[in-house]
Amino acid sequence: MNNHLHDEQQLGHRIGQVLNRAANHLDLGTQVKLQAARRYALTHQKTAVVGLSMAGVGYFASEVLLPKARTVIALVMLAIGVVGTYYWNNFQQAAENEEIDSALLSDELPINAYLDHGFSAWLEHSSPSSPE
Repeated sequence: MNNHLHDEQQLGHRIGQVLNRAANHLDLGTQVKLQAARRYALTHQKTAVVGLSMAGVGYFASEVLLPKARTVIALVMLAIGVVGTYYWNNFQQAAENEEIDSALLSDELPINAYLDHGFSAWLEHSSPSSPE
């Protein structure tokens, strides 16, 4: 692999030498135009190499990371929603239990009322806002 790169560099150097010898036989105006075109090409070649190296990063970011990031974000949002719903329901249940406990503790019922099965059923089906 490294030898192949060395061969390409030698070939490029030989081509450059042949072109320089041929350019010496041209008139001055054409030589100036060729020199300007060479500078322009070399400047854009360096820019193109940087652009191509960044193109790989851009491809990786847009084609590999972005679709996975969207999936990960969607899963995280779903997990947040599930956990949030779970805690919201627990807080509501705790608030309802607090109301029932407060109502039971404020009343002066005998202990036998709490042991009655009908009283337990009444507690499960009654709501604090509806009078009985």
